[in-house]
Amino acid sequence: MDSKQLKKFFIYWVVNSVLMYLANYLMPSYYELGNMNFTPMSAGLVAGFALTVVGFVAKTFAKGAGLTKRGRYPMFLYYGFANSAGIWVIARVADLTGFGISRFYWAILLGFLASLTHWLVRQGLKKSKLL
Repeated sequence: MDSKQLKKFFIYWVVNSVLMYLANYLMPSYYELGNMNFTPMSAGLVAGFALTVVGFVAKTFAKGAGLTKRGRYPMFLYYGFANSAGIWVIARVADLTGFGISRFYWAILLGFLASLTHWLVRQGLKKSKLL
């Protein structure tokens, strides 16, 4: 990993962790951070890290399969479903991540919200020439 990729990874890790924490804070009946092993803050960091890894693996797969040439909207759907699946898996192993959800459709909502947030952050970083 070069320094540019490392910077992207760290930025998306922070964004994902904040997103997980905000989901728990704004809708505590649907998203849960923390368990007997993790405090809510550390669970947000672990779940955010796991979601960032899922995103980078999905991007690598998309490039290898040639999906990146299909356009903006199909890629948004691809990343939305990849993030949703990642959030669902992260919630299924709540003992290891400290993150849980009440229903699978909340994973879909948070996955697409994560994709939208990633796109907005990426656009902001491109305009400020940080990436």
